Amino acid sequence: MKKIFLMLAFVAGTAVVANAQTKAPKSPDQRAQHRTAALTKKLNLSADQSAKVNAILLKQASQMDSLKANKPADRKANFEAHKAVFANTDAQIKAVLKPDQQTAYANLKTEMKGKGHGRHHGNKTPDQKAQRLTGVLTKKLSLNADQSAKVNAILLQSATQMDSLKANNPADRAAKKESRKAILANADTQLKAVFTADQQKTYADLKAKMIEKMKAKRGAKQATPNAG
Repeated sequence: MKKIFLMLAFVAGTAVVANAQTKAPKSPDQRAQHRTAALTKKLNLSADQSAKVNAILLKQASQMDSLKANKPADRKANFEAHKAVFANTDAQIKAVLKPDQQTAYANLKTEMKGKGHGRHHGNKTPDQKAQRLTGVLTKKLSLNADQSAKVNAILLQSATQMDSLKANNPADRAAKKESRKAILANADTQLKAVFTADQQKTYADLKAKMIEKMKAKRGAKQATPNAG
């Protein structure tokens, strides 16, 4: 089954990665200064507190870079090492803060966790999903304004249907799978009808690359023994 939304997500993801790779990575000192400035503003830190927090964050950033450079082969050990660095940093920062600042700091962490969860799980509206994916296809396939508008309408309908299916979550898994397949197949057919012959070929190539990427990733997971 040609899963159009998975394909588009893959294409969008590679575009984001390619863009990110053009930016030079920040040094531990730069990362520490940036985060210290943010905490100084959010928690109203004094000059002395700010200096102490910067030293703590600089140490953490250096440790994280070291872990990345000497990444343990054992994934579980790598996870535990990262966890220990973060826990130690958190404890040291809280020791520098006053009670009211500790409360504000805890609230900030809760807020950031919520934002992180949203990013990982793609909590976007159907309109946001459609606009983003339309932007990707417009760029990749050189769509004109009329094509772009039609593609956005198709993707908006598909995203809305997928959200509705998720919300109603049929108890019958087979029925849910078939419903998803029908929505994706319909979107795929409608999209191809909008494209020129050359664009259809490029679109097919994009899907083929996505399928190869997914198969390779699935094969790598199956070949990797479970840690622990």
